[in-house]
Amino acid sequence: MKSANLKVPTVFHHKGTGQDAVCLRDPNGKRRMVYLGSHGSAEAQRRYREVLAEHLAGKPVATARATRQAAAASIWPTVAQLCAAYLLHAERFYRDEHGHPTGEVTHAAIAFRMLLQLHRDTPTDRVRISDLHAVRQALVDDRPRHEHGRAAPDGLSRRTINDRMARIKRLFRWGVEQGTVPGATWHELSALRGLPKGRCGARDNPAVEAVPWALVEATLPHLVPTIADVVRLQWWSGMRPAEALALTRRQLDMTGPTWLYRLARHKGSWRGRERVVAFGPKAQEIVRGRLRLEPDLPIFSGRDAWNERRGLARAARTSPLTKQTRVRDKRAEAHAAEVAEWLTVDEYRRAIHRACDEGELPRWSPHRLRHAAGTRIAKQIGIEAARAALGHSDVSTTRRYANGADVAIASDVASKLG
Repeated sequence: MKSANLKVPTVFHHKGTGQDAVCLRDPNGKRRMVYLGSHGSAEAQRRYREVLAEHLAGKPVATARATRQAAAASIWPTVAQLCAAYLLHAERFYRDEHGHPTGEVTHAAIAFRMLLQLHRDTPTDRVRISDLHAVRQALVDDRPRHEHGRAAPDGLSRRTINDRMARIKRLFRWGVEQGTVPGATWHELSALRGLPKGRCGARDNPAVEAVPWALVEATLPHLVPTIADVVRLQWWSGMRPAEALALTRRQLDMTGPTWLYRLARHKGSWRGRERVVAFGPKAQEIVRGRLRLEPDLPIFSGRDAWNERRGLARAARTSPLTKQTRVRDKRAEAHAAEVAEWLTVDEYRRAIHRACDEGELPRWSPHRLRHAAGTRIAKQIGIEAARAALGHSDVSTTRRYANGADVAIASDVASKLG
């Protein structure tokens, strides 16, 4: 007589319910599925050992139907319901002084996609830290699609993944405040730490470097005068691109030898902080030539930049004027009145990239001008002076903008003392 091989039933992930399950055979030989608990949780492992012991002892084990009924009896909302409620709250809460929703609503919706894909129907009281580990690993392995349908070869960066997981944790913390997430769930999820650098399988974006003046100087001849003046002002002041484009005469205090630009709205407005940019003689010379009578219109007008570009194109025309070109010029002049006065950061960046392409130069972004100013100030005056000029509340942030200054200072020390 052959001895029957004893097969120990193994655990599998039941994706329909998000739980671990195991299949057993009753004395009649019929397969029965038993739910164990949330997938990957310690509770599911403990329940698996109990179920296996009861089955081997010949005791009756609760089947899938009874376990499903118990699982459906949760009084807490699902993850999908929590996300929907939070997005409604974000649309009302995250608004600027004009009442328009900020980008936080869009960023939150993007951050919740993978969470909803894996745990849409999971009650909030059954979300475990292992579930967030699974969401984060899915983001590491994900290859998001470009506009044309091609997958990104490098995937999401480590900083992007950490930002999305921080928003997911913020979602559950908000749920505790609203009484839709148990406090014990948030206490467990708050233990999730960010991905460490170089040890997580996610790429790190290269640090933003200061753009050298030689490259900026070579780009200026290919820029229209309005954009060139914005570039020069950023170089001497260290402002963010959006701050330079938002400059108006009403926000300028020109009573003293140093002009003060008090921003009505800036990155830290919601924290109640004041942002003041000081303009020295070189920055004043740039701004003085573009002051306008209208106090609330931008100093650097998008309409002026568009007209300057059209004028250069018209001056460079070599073909004779025809009826078609005259009609096209009249149509362009009519369109000039519809061009927005306010330049956007994307338009500013595209103008620089276009100038770099015309001059066959490597492309650079306007934010690198801020890094160049931070590095220059830190090297010549000190890191605290750079912190004040850039408007940072913490000097550790300034060090990221002046990472080249330490090397330059060390080189000077070595040349003098080494």
